[in-house]
Amino acid sequence: AVRKDNKQQFSLLEENRELLIRANQGHTIMTVESERLLKQILSADEMIVCVHGTYKRNLESILELGLKRMKRLHVHFSSGLPTDGEVISDEMLNVLIYLDVRKALEEGMKLYISDNKVILTEGFDGVVPVKCFEKIESWPDRKPIPFSNV
Repeated sequence: AVRKDNKQQFSLLEENRELLIRANQGHTIMTVESERLLKQILSADEMIVCVHGTYKRNLESILELGLKRMKRLHVHFSSGLPTDGEVISDEMLNVLIYLDVRKALEEGMKLYISDNKVILTEGFDGVVPVKCFEKIESWPDRKPIPFSNV
């Protein structure tokens, strides 16, 4: 199952000489402790890029309410662009939202990175506010999409 998982959402974990399958991210169980499963990002210098892919049809709501985790434990970001070899994303996405990692950390947001290089945050009460967005681009042409993050 782990080998056939194209999105690398699962990995093997050895515990007490037994192999266990664990979820790298995508948890919906609210009792999962992020600190025990993930590596915390403590400095913006650890990240080259932190980007969330979405769809134009969602942008108005996102700009009004922020990025919501929905039914998941975390909002998911990528550590690269959709064309990067290690990045696994929805081929139909057409908007990229870049997180201002330095500002997010300064605001007190906790960021984590999973074993498969997905950047995760619970945000603030499940929301990453627009004030923490660095920029927004259309994809794949990478044209700036104006917005106010003040």
